[in-house]
Amino acid sequence: MEQNRDITDSSSGYETTTDAVKRLNRNALLILCLLVPGAGLFSGWGTALSVAIGGILAYLNFSWLKAGVDRILGLETDRRTALILVGFVGRLLLILGGLFAMIHFSFMSLYGALLGLSIFVLAGIVEAVFLFLRRTS
Repeated sequence: MEQNRDITDSSSGYETTTDAVKRLNRNALLILCLLVPGAGLFSGWGTALSVAIGGILAYLNFSWLKAGVDRILGLETDRRTALILVGFVGRLLLILGGLFAMIHFSFMSLYGALLGLSIFVLAGIVEAVFLFLRRTS
């Protein structure tokens, strides 16, 4: 029977959690850099702007969420607890406020913003496929 290993253990070919998070960030930014011009070419620059804003919101959301989790787990002690709490609530308010403004004022594409907000989901899929292919080869 195979024993369970901690994902933060770098022995025996296992990578650290921070490596996976760095790859996820890199892949998300790469996907965003591909989606923005693609949306501009196929749907217009209003949609491209919406994708860019959605992607920036997703990146801020992920960064603030990671900082909060690191603080809870005791991995990061540089930031103050109040700042982490403000970031935790602020990320939700920022995303909801941005989506509300897009829907209410109709100044940008809601579908483009949702596509931009999904960059970390897409990056997670890319990472899963990469790990699957690496494991099977």
